[in-house]
Amino acid sequence: MIRAGSLRHQVVIQQLSTAQDAAGQRDAVWSTFATRRASVDRTPGREVWASAQRSARVPTIFRLRWLEGVLPAMRVVWDSRVFNIVSSLDPDGLRAELILTTDELVGVAP
Repeated sequence: MIRAGSLRHQVVIQQLSTAQDAAGQRDAVWSTFATRRASVDRTPGREVWASAQRSARVPTIFRLRWLEGVLPAMRVVWDSRVFNIVSSLDPDGLRAELILTTDELVGVAP
């Protein structure tokens, strides 16, 4: 069970959806799936090569109370930074806690 005191950070989980603009074109937009309190664990980063440019990939783990429907195609926004979800895990199978393993790409132009 997660202790409430460790859930210090507010995070937003977003999912990719489509919206129609004024011209009738469909655009991909990120919409809010859920807003939750979470603990954040920053692990040491590693350098990767992306599009022939060096960037840093910073693995980060978010722990929050159980939330149904979180998928690796979603992302986490915390402190105006974006983290791609790599995996979501229910560690004990009791649906009490959700662990999101994410990667933040640093140094890559959007």
